[in-house]
Amino acid sequence: MNTNSITIERGTIYTLGYTQPKAAATLERLMRHRRVLLVDVRYQPVSHWAQHWNRTSLAARYRERYVWERRLGNVHYWDREHPIELAPGYQEAVCEAVALVCAGTSLVLLCACRDERACHRSLIAKLIQDALPVPAAAWEIWA
Repeated sequence: MNTNSITIERGTIYTLGYTQPKAAATLERLMRHRRVLLVDVRYQPVSHWAQHWNRTSLAARYRERYVWERRLGNVHYWDREHPIELAPGYQEAVCEAVALVCAGTSLVLLCACRDERACHRSLIAKLIQDALPVPAAAWEIWA
């Protein structure tokens, strides 16, 4: 048995709607940690009423710690009457997010919606969480 093993702690998944109260302050607090990646999951990364939430502004502020992931966008974002439907390729994007979390990167899933219960970002967080491998220590207990 190798006693020189290194344990990497998993990242955390956060969800944030920029129309929530104090969203900007919450994002600033989360982004203080260097192992946090802002993942914009909007199908169209623009805000018509708050320019600082546009893709260009976020990319300029957070640089390589900001990514727009259209594959995780809701293709029906414009119409609440339609059910949530993630963009083509979302399965691969979820797998990439899982790899980041397993490598110790925390993710902030950003959308516009105020209510996370009705927002597709909660679905994305659940898909990522459900795809995470069970740590060896957890399944050894049940063996």
